[in-house]
Amino acid sequence: MKYADFLKLIKTYQQLYNNFNELYAIGFDFTDGKYKLEPDMDFLFQTILSAYYTEEGIDWINWFIYENEFGKKDWSKLNVYDMNGTVIPDADAAKAYGACDKDGNPICHTIKATWKYVEQFKKN
Repeated sequence: MKYADFLKLIKTYQQLYNNFNELYAIGFDFTDGKYKLEPDMDFLFQTILSAYYTEEGIDWINWFIYENEFGKKDWSKLNVYDMNGTVIPDADAAKAYGACDKDGNPICHTIKATWKYVEQFKKN
């Protein structure tokens, strides 16, 4: 997927996601009942992603959105772990981005970084 299209897709999804959250906060639920708009939105989004990326690529995009909060999550307050799940006591959490490649470089911390990373998982 071209970066411009990826950016537009993620930003549009982010706006819709935020709108649904704001509406839910004031009493409108679009996940259940007659107007199940949020699951429909998510289905369309996942369908578009699956046309371009493998399951692993989609997992990373979903991680960026939901776990990394569209790149806004403050990871500095959390522990840093090694590959075995052990806390690294002297690690500088302020430099942590939540996910790193095998060389320790941050991945999926911005929309552009996420796009660059998941391009290796594009379908042929």
